[in-house]
Amino acid sequence: MKKLRFSSACLLIFFCSDLVYSNSDYNVIVIIPDDHARRSMGAYGNKDVITPNLDKIANQGIRFDNAYAAAPVCSPSRGAMLSGKYPSQVGLKDFLMLNDNYKDQGIDPNTVLWPKLLRDHGYSTGLIGKWHLGTDESRQPLSMGFEYFVGYDQDLSPYDPLLNINGNNKVVRGHTSEIFTNYAKNFISENKKNKFALIVAFREPQMPWEEVPEIDLRAVRNIDPDVPDYEGINKDWLKKITRNNYAAIHALDRSIGQIYSHLIDTELLDKTVIIYVGDHGMLIGHHNAFGRGAIGVISGDRVVGYEGIANLYEEAIKIPLIIHLPEKEQKGLISKVPVSNIDIFPTILSYLNINLSEDVEIQGRDIFELMKNQSESMYRSIYAQYSMRNFGKSDLRMIIKNQLKLVKRFNLKAKGRFVDELYNLNEDPEEKNNLIKDEKYFNKIAELENRLLSWMERINDEVVH
Repeated sequence: MKKLRFSSACLLIFFCSDLVYSNSDYNVIVIIPDDHARRSMGAYGNKDVITPNLDKIANQGIRFDNAYAAAPVCSPSRGAMLSGKYPSQVGLKDFLMLNDNYKDQGIDPNTVLWPKLLRDHGYSTGLIGKWHLGTDESRQPLSMGFEYFVGYDQDLSPYDPLLNINGNNKVVRGHTSEIFTNYAKNFISENKKNKFALIVAFREPQMPWEEVPEIDLRAVRNIDPDVPDYEGINKDWLKKITRNNYAAIHALDRSIGQIYSHLIDTELLDKTVIIYVGDHGMLIGHHNAFGRGAIGVISGDRVVGYEGIANLYEEAIKIPLIIHLPEKEQKGLISKVPVSNIDIFPTILSYLNINLSEDVEIQGRDIFELMKNQSESMYRSIYAQYSMRNFGKSDLRMIIKNQLKLVKRFNLKAKGRFVDELYNLNEDPEEKNNLIKDEKYFNKIAELENRLLSWMERINDEVVH
């Protein structure tokens, strides 16, 4: 078996250039949280949140410090992650809502997802948890490459949820974090002798944050979290809701620890690739706002309304990404290479030595190949898009290159601060200083605009067609 190799001169920040892929029958587990902001994890420097299991996996794997979602809301980002394409290429704009037209909306049912390709290569494929890519039969997991599905589409009660179990609805007693963990452990046990690919898409830490098991609420009771300091926000209230958010993250972390222990108990840990990847982030007081792609303005101790405000702030678009490989040489690596969740598709296939057929076109890049060629990859452009439709109409497109971030707004009359944005993320990581009118950056803005428009043309973005 070929293994990842590192010379003694290697820094922990990057892979060395002699990386080779493992030719294996490894299993794959992809864990997707809901609304887990990158900042809310011990491994990313947050001393307030309690995430010992995620921290352990990060310390024994590869932590990516510049990972981005292709969109700041659920459906478009998850569709991109599964397809290796940008949301607009697979028929997704905003997150899908439960309305009269919902059954006709969702991911293009002809889209090829990476679980289908793994299934074609002999893998047992399962999805446990959130789907949120369409409710009609042609857009359901069992029609798109999964042979096993236990989960839900969008709205879900944290306790005693009504779940779709391989096409049949059933109320399952308990809290979702515990329910999905048990189903995941059962799937692993039942497929112990098979190659398998499993996605566990937890509900946590999506709201309501206070509706988590009591053990998790107790764990955060005495935490005094750091929170953004903006005029007009009640900091005590912000600390309270942040603690509740951390309680939900603690519940998530406990579940992940149980899955990790189960892999050890079943002697599958050294045969399994584990990927932890966020769908998007969450603003909790940042920029005086609350939410994801569509944000609500905070006044005192409440959110006063969404007002059709869309954003691609770092807090909404930057995600946690951890890859835990069976090989031991990758332990404790940290990568600064810019990556996107559309890169998950080609990374899994390349690592498993599964060739992509010529009739399947994707936009993502193999992350390990990017790490091998780090001198080039560090200058890679990262793109994201958000076509807000549920709280008004606004089309946002983003490019980040060399830590300069440009956000262009289309189909929206500019007013106040909601105009095009440029941030120097090296000097201004909190994005407080919009440089879009700074003459020193005019040449850079023009260059970024050209790159952004070229990318939009390349993916046949409807905004420019």
